[in-house]
Amino acid sequence: MKKNLIKRAIRKAANMVVEETTTLDTNVAEITPYTFRKTSFPNKRLNLLVPSINPEHVFGGISTALKFFEELVRKTGYDSRIILVDAAPSDAAKAPYEGRYVFVEPDQDSQEPRQILPYSDRFGKSMLVSEQDYFMFTGWWTAFCAQEAYRRFEKECGISPKPFINFIQDYEPGFYPWSTRYLLADATYKDEYPQIAVFNTGLLRDYFLQNGYHFPWMFSFEPVLNGTLKNHLDTLGGHASKKKQILIYGRPGTERNAFNLIIAILKKWVWMQEDIAQWEILSAGEQHETIDLGNGKSVRSVGKLTLEQYAQVLEQSYAGISLMASPHPSYPPLEMASFGVKVITNTFANKDLKDFNENIVSMNSISPDLVAQKLHELCSAYHSEVSLGKRNQEYCENPNLFSFIEEIKTILK
Repeated sequence: MKKNLIKRAIRKAANMVVEETTTLDTNVAEITPYTFRKTSFPNKRLNLLVPSINPEHVFGGISTALKFFEELVRKTGYDSRIILVDAAPSDAAKAPYEGRYVFVEPDQDSQEPRQILPYSDRFGKSMLVSEQDYFMFTGWWTAFCAQEAYRRFEKECGISPKPFINFIQDYEPGFYPWSTRYLLADATYKDEYPQIAVFNTGLLRDYFLQNGYHFPWMFSFEPVLNGTLKNHLDTLGGHASKKKQILIYGRPGTERNAFNLIIAILKKWVWMQEDIAQWEILSAGEQHETIDLGNGKSVRSVGKLTLEQYAQVLEQSYAGISLMASPHPSYPPLEMASFGVKVITNTFANKDLKDFNENIVSMNSISPDLVAQKLHELCSAYHSEVSLGKRNQEYCENPNLFSFIEEIKTILK
């Protein structure tokens, strides 16, 4: 008995030692600081802080930010610099910029009017900044680091920032459970320095307003159908041939797209659908393993498709599911609906897409039972030829996406 007590005491002491010597990871990798160094740049310059320009990263948010930035540069006539904060540019990334931009290192005091500055490996390196520089953010961590760097820069050199351009494409605190990163993302919207907020959709802007955020200047733009998809849609003549095929927006690595919930829905649906053997389920967005749903059916991942491949899948798919736990609508349900796909999506706060067109099924309760029943209802009404329905003209044909740039140009003078 005494020996057992001694052994337990030794084990307890050993565990205590492990607990006391284990190193806690207290690092927040995204906010590795930026360091500014004063320079005298002759011209006004727009700076875009972006994670990467590598082809595998440039889609969705980064692509939209680059498009807006290039138009702002063109309209203002200012010099420009793209600063890459998370990934060094690959050779494939550099190719489209050859002849238009010069790649420079952080320690180069370059006077080139069009620069790209790799700054992901920034330990011990500073970025040259002048009183003529304007900064545009594309993510909460780029906003946080620039705001923090300017507070030091202002104390050291007396240079305060021109109005920041905060290009807000979602409610980013919501990407994380209530946590450190939630609070850091939230803090960027409340910073003391003045910001021009540019929102990706009026729905997102209204969500910010309803939740008490305020910016000196606020603008918003609405989604527009990608040009390649629109060209394919134009060839269909208002009708499409449909397979017994369901398309889901499958991103298991992105929590807000509720991949596990979609799978739970489908696992119920496969036992409801009388002609289930005739249906195929495709998952587009992110490559993942084939998932068994039961009753002889599985979800087959097609990963990230080219635009041409995506257009073909949209044309052929009869029904779809695309969820987004966010006030931003996300693009896939709008793309699916435009191609005549009967797509189920969810409401969220002030977001409700039911008026986009007649192919959107917007559900308040997204429980697997209810959604599976709705999917069964849609699939049981299958027709091999469908009308694409009335186009949402603003979405399909909007040549002046950033119509407010002239107003921003006035603010930046």
